[in-house]
Amino acid sequence: MEGDTAGAARVRFGPPDLATLREDGFVAVDMHVHTEHSDGLMRVRDALRLGRRAGVSFAVTDHNAVSGAVAAVREAGPGQVIVPGIEVSASEGPHLLLYFYTIDDLVDYHGEVIARALGGCPHMATALPTADVLAGLEGRDAFAVAAHPFGYLFLCRGVCKAIAAGELAPDVLLQLDGLEGICGGMTRSQNNRAIAFAREHGLALTGGTDAHLLGELGRVVTAARAESVEEFLGAVRRGDALVWGREKSMIGETVQATAVLPRYAPYIGSSLGVHYRQNLPRALRYLRRRR
Repeated sequence: MEGDTAGAARVRFGPPDLATLREDGFVAVDMHVHTEHSDGLMRVRDALRLGRRAGVSFAVTDHNAVSGAVAAVREAGPGQVIVPGIEVSASEGPHLLLYFYTIDDLVDYHGEVIARALGGCPHMATALPTADVLAGLEGRDAFAVAAHPFGYLFLCRGVCKAIAAGELAPDVLLQLDGLEGICGGMTRSQNNRAIAFAREHGLALTGGTDAHLLGELGRVVTAARAESVEEFLGAVRRGDALVWGREKSMIGETVQATAVLPRYAPYIGSSLGVHYRQNLPRALRYLRRRR
C-alpha cells in the first residue's frame, strides 16, 4: 500500500481500512490504549473481543501501571499480537510510551524503576524526571516513544513541547526511538508537527488513539507485516510501517474527558498538587516575560 507522505514511515490520515490491511498481510496495532487498570473505562476482555472481531491488535499503555498489559497478554487469543506497554508520566510533565518485547521485561522494568516513584495519584506524574525514566531502560530490550509530542494545551505533556518551553534539555531526544505521529487526542496541526519533527531528526513514527473508551479502539493504528511482537516492533523501529488514522472530534474529546473524570476524583488533592508543581513555575516565567 502507498502512503500519502514521503519518509521512512508512511502516514495516512483518515479512518483505517482494517480489512484491507489484514488482506494485505499487515497486523494493525493501536499503540496507545488505556484500560480500567488506570484511568480508562474499557475492560481488557472487551478490548480483546472487539479486537478479534474488528481485526485490530493493540498495546495496553496504562498510566504508570502494567496489570492491564499483563491481563491482555495472558488472555489474548491465537494470532492476537498484543504489545506489552506502559505510558509513564515524568515529573516535569511529558508522557512516554514504552514498549517491550516480552511482558516479563515490562513487569521487571515497572517493578525496578516505576513502582517506587509513584505519586499520590497513580495516573499522574511519577517522581522521575524524563531523563531518569529513559535511563531506566538501559540494558533492556525496549522501544521508547514520546507520546503526543506537542500536547496538551498549556500543559507540557509532550517531550517536544517541554523542550520548546525550556523544561527539558534537547539531548533527551537522543534517548528516544520514536515519536507518536498520529495521536487521536491531538489536533491535525499538532500531529503534522510531530511527523515533520520525527523525520527531521531521524526518529521512528507510531500511531495510536489514546483511547480510554472501548468505541475508540482501532481508530488510529500502526500497521506492519509481522506475526509477533518482535517482528512488529522491529518493523516500526526500521520505519517499515504505515501509520493510519484520524483524530477525535471535539465532541469525542469532551465525551472522553467527562467519562474519565471520576477516575481522578479519589485523588483530587494529589492531582491539584501535581498541576501546581508542574505549572506554577511555567506561569511565573510567562508573567516575568510579559513585564
